[in-house]
Amino acid sequence: MEKNRLEAFSDGVLAIIITIMVLELSLPAGDGIKDFGAIMPLLLTYLLSFFFVAIYWVNHHLMFNITGKVNLKILWANIVWLFVISLIPFTTAWAGKYPTSWAPLSIYFADMALACISFHILYALILHEKGEKIRFDVRNISSLVVYTLAACLGGFCPIAAYVVVALVSLWWIFPMKKKKAAQPEAPESDETDNAA
Repeated sequence: MEKNRLEAFSDGVLAIIITIMVLELSLPAGDGIKDFGAIMPLLLTYLLSFFFVAIYWVNHHLMFNITGKVNLKILWANIVWLFVISLIPFTTAWAGKYPTSWAPLSIYFADMALACISFHILYALILHEKGEKIRFDVRNISSLVVYTLAACLGGFCPIAAYVVVALVSLWWIFPMKKKKAAQPEAPESDETDNAA
C-alpha cells in the first residue's frame, strides 16, 4: 500500500476525533460566571485531549516521513492505534463530567496509555521495516510510565495526575534530535525521533 493512502485515512480519522470532542462540549446552564465555571472541568479535559491528539497527529506525520513502504503489519498496527485513540472523545466526555471520580479517570488515562503503547509498536514496526531497532529514551519511557501510573493511581490525586500527564504530553511538542555517527566523507546529520 502507498503510505499516502494510510496517512490520508489517518488524518481523516483524527480530524473526526477532534470534531466529535468539540461536539461533546455543552453550553453553560446559564449566562453567569458560575455557570461557566461549572463546565470548566470539561473544558480543561477537552484542552488536554485536544493537544494529546494534535501532538500524536504531528508525530504520526513525522514518523511517516521516514517510512519507505507500508506492509500489512504496519497497516494493522496503525488501525489498532487509530481504534485506541478514537475512544478519546468518549473518555474525555466521561472524565470531564466526573473529573475526580476513580473509574472515569482510570479509563481516560488508560486510553492514553494504550495510545502510547500502540504508537510505539507502530513506530517499532516502521523501524524494523527499515532494518533498524527502536531506541527508548527518557521521553519514551516517561510517557509509558506516567500514562500507566495515572491510569492506576490517578483517582488518589486527580489534579496531580492531570498536571503530570499534561506536562509529559506537551514534552512531545518538541521533536528530539539524535546525532548519527559521522561518515568519513560527510559531516554529522540530524535525525528526528518521532515516537510519542
